[in-house]
Amino acid sequence: MLEDIIALDKSIFLAINNGLSSPLFDVIMIIFSWFGSGYVLAGLIGLGLYIFDRENFRRNFTIGIIAVLAGGIFVHILKETVARPRPLEDMADLILANRVHINIVLEPLRHSSFPSGDTQTVFGAAMFLAYTYRKYITFLFVVAFITGISRIYIGVHYPSDVVVGGVIGALASFVVCYFGYRYFPTGNRKKEL
Repeated sequence: MLEDIIALDKSIFLAINNGLSSPLFDVIMIIFSWFGSGYVLAGLIGLGLYIFDRENFRRNFTIGIIAVLAGGIFVHILKETVARPRPLEDMADLILANRVHINIVLEPLRHSSFPSGDTQTVFGAAMFLAYTYRKYITFLFVVAFITGISRIYIGVHYPSDVVVGGVIGALASFVVCYFGYRYFPTGNRKKEL
């Protein structure tokens, strides 16, 4: 059964990585992939919170950082424990035998693949922002979803890496927000921007 799941994971990976491949998608997916960077997200979210919700900036930014870091710690532990190779390493023999082609858009990554840390980061940030500013929930999760797909498209993660990373990010962030806003309730958490 596990072998069937792994085979399906690889098939979906190749369908997204090869099937959607185009120069235009390369650029689009690179841009979306950047949203998975903690540095990029912290900067964008921090700037947005400061400009549009200065009254609650400290509390919201602190809760947001803790929300994303909580999931990140769990993902790091899983990465070290599972140590799943990246698709490029995992399918190296098939690539050398010209049985598989992987579209690598950026510099290949070498450390563990499962679960996706960038997807955890973007889903954690999306959940924090959706919990705090509910008006934008659909937009935030569409961006997070496309960012997750971008990690498959650029050749660095399998679909299961992305799904598990997204679930961990969203759940950890929800738990932190739930308790964070109950223990630090000052200001208007659901301010409409």
